[in-house]
Amino acid sequence: MSQMTDSRGFRSGAALSVALLLVATALWLQPATQQFGVALIVVIALAMLLSAETSLRVSLLALPFRILRERGVISAPKPTDLQPVPGLRLAQVMGGTMILGGVIVHQLFGASLISVGLVTIVAALQTFLAITGICVACKLYGIVVWLENRNLPAGTPKIAKQKINLGKR
Repeated sequence: MSQMTDSRGFRSGAALSVALLLVATALWLQPATQQFGVALIVVIALAMLLSAETSLRVSLLALPFRILRERGVISAPKPTDLQPVPGLRLAQVMGGTMILGGVIVHQLFGASLISVGLVTIVAALQTFLAITGICVACKLYGIVVWLENRNLPAGTPKIAKQKINLGKR
């Protein structure tokens, strides 16, 4: 069985990231504080990527939840609160990469519409997670795992694994 984590922490972390993204947006809209807004967005993206890299052991966005749980303010997780880590890691990688990609596209090419779109998608998915507890990337991860692990009937042709070479031959 894969490692499990308390999904309530990531719901609260998602809510915190949305709140911080809203603050960053307000800063970004003001010419005098635009760079502070961009910096805050980069910090959020790096926090998400750090969480994924450390298998969710270090999650800065879920830190307030963890502190409250350790102090006994929040009860221990019920079995229904536990969620597998791999799907959440994928969500963190996708979200952090999209936010960071949005910043890079904006800084290098001035493509505000694309960068705002990428950040908005992440904020919308984080809002959905915070409100419903449904992690869309986790569900996608589950579908991929199911597709890879399903048993096909005997005689069914299988697609051969493709080798992708990104380097020189």
